[in-house]
Amino acid sequence: MSAVTLIVMEPGSEWPGHIGGSEDLVVLGSQTDGLHDKTRQRVELLRQRGERVRVGVLACSDALDATSVTRRSDVARELLGALPADGFGRLVLSTAQHAAAPLRCELLALAGTLSHEVRSTTVTVSVRFGCAAVPVPSPGGGPSIASARPSRTRQRGLAAQRQPRAAIV
Repeated sequence: MSAVTLIVMEPGSEWPGHIGGSEDLVVLGSQTDGLHDKTRQRVELLRQRGERVRVGVLACSDALDATSVTRRSDVARELLGALPADGFGRLVLSTAQHAAAPLRCELLALAGTLSHEVRSTTVTVSVRFGCAAVPVPSPGGGPSIASARPSRTRQRGLAAQRQPRAAIV
């Protein structure tokens, strides 16, 4: 069973630049209509193919209307549900470095809510503004994700071990 990174892009969102090429990528296009359903279908297709989502990334736009916020929450929950309950998994809510304060607050609140819904102690939820990670406290009090990155030597070793694959849908 291979592990993949599933990236869902909201309309108007920016590419999450922190995603490297060391894992297999599956990118779901940024169409407003049916984004939640398309995410659910893609997760099911990955499961049927014997692949598991290890990292789910929701690239968020700056939209804060009620429909967008609800859709964002639904898609984030779908991605969270796709992560393995018995292994390591990570959900990242990502937006642009220049995101306005109301969007930052909304994403941090969503991440906090989702961190309380996590079924496993090995699944983490985080928010990224541009390239910097913001840890979200877990219910146990400690941070739910480390913002440290692997060393350059470790990154090269990981990249050499895997051949990246990208599928844009």
